[in-house]
Amino acid sequence: MTKERIALVGAGAAGSALILALHQAGYPVSGVASRTLESAQRCAALIGNPPATSDPAPAVVGADIIILATPDGQIEPACRAIADQGVIRPGQLFLHLSGALTSSALDSAQHKGADVLSLHPIQALADPVKGAELLNGTWFCLEGTASAITRTESLVKAMQGEILIVPAEKKALYHAALCVAANYLVTIESIAVTLLEQVGIERQTGLQAILPLSAGSVENLAHSGLPAALTGPVSRGDTTTIARHIDSRREAPPTYQALYRMLGKETVELALAKGGLEPEQAEQIRLLLTPQPPDACLIS
Repeated sequence: MTKERIALVGAGAAGSALILALHQAGYPVSGVASRTLESAQRCAALIGNPPATSDPAPAVVGADIIILATPDGQIEPACRAIADQGVIRPGQLFLHLSGALTSSALDSAQHKGADVLSLHPIQALADPVKGAELLNGTWFCLEGTASAITRTESLVKAMQGEILIVPAEKKALYHAALCVAANYLVTIESIAVTLLEQVGIERQTGLQAILPLSAGSVENLAHSGLPAALTGPVSRGDTTTIARHIDSRREAPPTYQALYRMLGKETVELALAKGGLEPEQAEQIRLLLTPQPPDACLIS
């Protein structure tokens, strides 16, 4: 079966990684367009040098599938500009890569007869070549018309990927979940490193020391799943250690103390689901994690 021709508009790291992964999977590329010609040419050099341009029209007109990989704030105006050029034809498929925006950002293409879809790779893509490697076997979130989802499934399968389908009204909640999983993980590691600085451990040394621990936790999640991967003092009902943590954290900023307490309470519920934590122990830990005078002003 002949694969559909693809065009890329927006040759940043994410778009370049995706078009490279699809090129490696055998999809022909009709053209690459980007804000600057240099950016388009760099991407094109990775995929056999198809036509590169700063004008999307030539790339779009020869493609069956158009990937709009511009920053979120530029997706709607870029799509509208392409539609205004009169190069969209019925039956084309327009995709954007935003995790937060719905396919409605491509309404101007849909009004011209195109299928529209939000295709969000659940992966951190900072480099085109490494990103293309990471995309093979990753998960993709799809939201859009039924026909667009059906067509896009073949793209994902070509990269050995997996699919999540979410309704448009839940897209923001989906993206919030990913921010917690990825962005806030980095924030938590930064807090941990800051606390180690108070112990007297240099920041970079502290980061290098905790990275294997963090990697091990991720490996445990992959191997054992939730809630079985949970370890630590809350999981084993170690109230003595938790009390010591709380006493020591009086040296930490109030926001860090509040975060420790809130995450601790969520961990109690996870530990109960895992089993091994008795209800009486859970209530003791909840009490420990509830601010008492003079800390009663802290978030509990």
